[in-house]
Order: sequence, then C-alpha cells, then structure tokens
Amino acid sequence: MKNSSSSLEHITNLSASDCSLPLAHGFGLMAANSVGALVGTFGNFLVCIAVLYTSPRLRRCSNYLLVSLAIADLIVTMVCEPLVVGIVAKKTFFNDCASNMELAYVVSSNFSCSASIMHLAAISVDRFLAVIFPLRHATVFASLRVPFLKETAYMVLVIFAISYFLVIGCYLSITISVCLIAKRKKQKRKGGTSPVVASTNAERRLAFTLAIVIGVFTTCWFPMIVVFFAAGKSLVKMYGTAYMWIRTLALLNSAMNFLIYSARIRDFRDAYALICRKILRCG
Repeated sequence: MKNSSSSLEHITNLSASDCSLPLAHGFGLMAANSVGALVGTFGNFLVCIAVLYTSPRLRRCSNYLLVSLAIADLIVTMVCEPLVVGIVAKKTFFNDCASNMELAYVVSSNFSCSASIMHLAAISVDRFLAVIFPLRHATVFASLRVPFLKETAYMVLVIFAISYFLVIGCYLSITISVCLIAKRKKQKRKGGTSPVVASTNAERRLAFTLAIVIGVFTTCWFPMIVVFFAAGKSLVKMYGTAYMWIRTLALLNSAMNFLIYSARIRDFRDAYALICRKILRCG
C-alpha cells in the first residue's frame, strides 16, 4: 500500500544488489506467504459459503458485509500473496527484480487494501447503528448504499485515513454506549432477559468481535503505515529484507478474519464444521 508512481521509479531504477534476498529470509517469506495464501483462500471461501449457503441464522445484513470483506481479502490471498511468492523466489534464486510482477502487485494491493478498509468502515457504521439505534437498525441500514469507488493510486492513502478515522469514531461511540447500557442494566436487573435485551447483547458481542478484527488489522498494517508514511519517506531499504517482511505481515491479515469469527461466533463455528464434514464426505 504505497504511492504507485514512486514504486514505479524504484522498480525501474533498482540495481543488481537490490534484487537479491538472503536465502534464509527468502525461504521464510515464501513459506509465510504460501501458508497465508492457502489458509486465507480456504478460510475466506468458508466465510462466503457459511453465510450464503449453509446457515439461515447467518443470513443477515451485517454478515453480508463480512462476505464482502472476505471477497476483498480473497484478492490478497489469491493474487497479491502468490505474486509476492514469485517475486521473492526470483530475488532469492535468480537475483531478478521481477519488475512486471512488482507492477502487478502494486495495482492489486492498492485495490485490495482500499476495498478492505472501506468495508471495515461500512461494518463499523453498521455496528454503530445496531448498538446505538437497535430498534431502527434494520430500517436505517436498508436505506444505506455502500459506494464502489474507482481506485487510483493517489486515493489509496486518503481512503485509508478517512475510513480508519470513521472506524475509530464508530467504535468509540459503541464503547461509550455499551458502558452506559451496562450501568443501566445493573440498576434495573430484577426480571429475566427480554428478547430485545437478548438481541442487543448479541449485537454488542458482534460489535466486540469486529473490534477485534479491526485491532488485528491495525496491528498488521501499523508497521507499514509508520515505515512508509509517518516520516514522509521510507524508513527501510525499498524492496529489501525488512521491506518484504513488513509487506508480508500486512498481507497475512487477510488470512486471520475467519479465525476470529470462528473463535467468537458459534454460528460460524457450526457452519465451518458442517462445510468441512461435507468436504470430507465428498472426498
């Protein structure tokens, strides 16, 4: 995720020494990206199948946004990470900069990163509406339309910044609301749990689950943002070993979301188990 014009300049001006990687790091990078590509592709397809075909309980507006995020992650696991494996292999074994593959990676990674952060922003707005306005959530959400913007290299950072601040704002509001609701519940805790309260609790649990997704996203992408943008210039050697590991960490985020869903949401666990049983039965 970086400016494409500066990337093209670096790619075309690389020397032979810039086009090599130590053997140990090369094997490590290829292994990490290969595992991320395989696990992430399988896991993101599981999310799509679970919501769209497996469990009626998962067919809700909020989870369709998760499907959309999974599709954005599939661009990373099926396109970006295999490209990185090829780039690393050429650098490690042939001292080849793999310029054409780098150009393909820049285009696909800019697109997928922008799509992912926009989806996280949309999911955050949905959780904000569900927790703050639970009774009107369905009506309000039905009137929303998430725009699909034509991506350009110079818009990537702007989209990322705006969307990320929107995410943080929504979750700060959710946190404050949850604390106030918890305080009111302590004061009124006398009878059983009403359906409305149960539904609100479920919405809050999903909100916290998606907060974990956003926290993991931040952890994976924060080193790249700091190294490439905080100082106005790259703090590591472009296309060097540290650069490749930072890039790999950001890409591995796309293989993590389905694990978070399975750890936090029982309906997803049950759906994954059903899908896996059917796959094994067919095998």
